[in-house]
Amino acid sequence: MIFALPNPLGGLVKAVIPTALLSASVFMSAQSGARDLDLRIQVGAEKTRPYQSVLNSSQDIGVIKAQPDYQTAPTIRMLGELPGAPGFYYSLGGKLESTSNFLLNENGIDMREVEVAYSYFSFGASCILNTRIGFSLGFHLEGRIERIITSGTLYEYDENNQITSSGNLEGKISYLRPWGRVSMDFTFNNSGRVRPFIGIEGAYPITRREQRVSWNKVESQDSNLMEAIAPRGSVGCYIGFRF
Repeated sequence: MIFALPNPLGGLVKAVIPTALLSASVFMSAQSGARDLDLRIQVGAEKTRPYQSVLNSSQDIGVIKAQPDYQTAPTIRMLGELPGAPGFYYSLGGKLESTSNFLLNENGIDMREVEVAYSYFSFGASCILNTRIGFSLGFHLEGRIERIITSGTLYEYDENNQITSSGNLEGKISYLRPWGRVSMDFTFNNSGRVRPFIGIEGAYPITRREQRVSWNKVESQDSNLMEAIAPRGSVGCYIGFRF
């Protein structure tokens, strides 16, 4: 199930991430020191790609697919072990805003000036299998409040390369979607109190929206279209410290 959220909430994503992580980290650090619980703070980079969309051409050449380019942006996560449940954690995190442009420039349509911006704030629960030699395998279920913004101009050309029409493809939406994520990492100095670690991860959305409407060159974009171009997977790497 996908839950649409009011657009103003999307504007809070970047402001909420650092505040929430800082508050949670302070709370979990105190709890970890008192009960010897595992606390993980990590930063990394995540690569993803908005999903392709289709549009109808006014030149009677059928359906055309438009694919945005890849995006990479910093991520930050905090995972705190639950009291009385070794290996089970709750988490907060997020991805800062990244942008890329559509690659379409064929069949008389140019979308290369249309940009897609993507970011999210996440919260969830994790099960991490820690070994004594430092290797860990994590399974994570999280809700991501995803923010997607499109901006820029689409142009249509005739056979003489003259512009026949154009339109601004402006759109914005924030919505909640469940994701599954798998991580693998290695902790150095596994017996110490402060232990650095490195890792890799991959994530996949549990639900997704199929496109039902095409791009609108006159008005703001339909929410179905904005949800449909949301990424359908991501990969990343990270470094951090365990306390």
